Amino acid sequence: MREGETSCIGNLGIAGFGGLIRNDDGGWIIGYHGHIGFSNILHAELLALLFGLQLAWDKGLSNIICYSDSLNVVKLVTAPITPMHLYAAILQEVKNLMNRNWTVQLRHTLREGNQSADFLAKMGSSCHDKLKIISAPPAEMLPVLHADSTRVSFVRS
Repeated sequence: MREGETSCIGNLGIAGFGGLIRNDDGGWIIGYHGHIGFSNILHAELLALLFGLQLAWDKGLSNIICYSDSLNVVKLVTAPITPMHLYAAILQEVKNLMNRNWTVQLRHTLREGNQSADFLAKMGSSCHDKLKIISAPPAEMLPVLHADSTRVSFVRS
């Protein structure tokens, strides 16, 4: 599973999230995106992870590797929850999902290697749906999806 990416101008702004689930060969299984409204990047990243995990669980997947380009999210999810954290409830939901009877690995990746999720996040920030499930990738996303699935390297500038 490739976890979501977020789209948010600056730290606060109109925010969206998106992500996709792939098979072992990098092929598309399902995608998702959603609109949050006025929020911040951390909130959007956490919702992308939460909705992605829930979708993977609902699909009956039992062994997933979840990639996030937010090192902050990876650290927050793998550390004990601070009860007063602004997003403690979302973090707890994520941890509850991860602790179900399945194998979930959460890994950090560079944004440049997760362009498909970024594409879907941009769709999320411009749509009006809280969550939209996408059964097939949009045609304009296919080159990005192919590059991600073949692990084309991107140089960070």
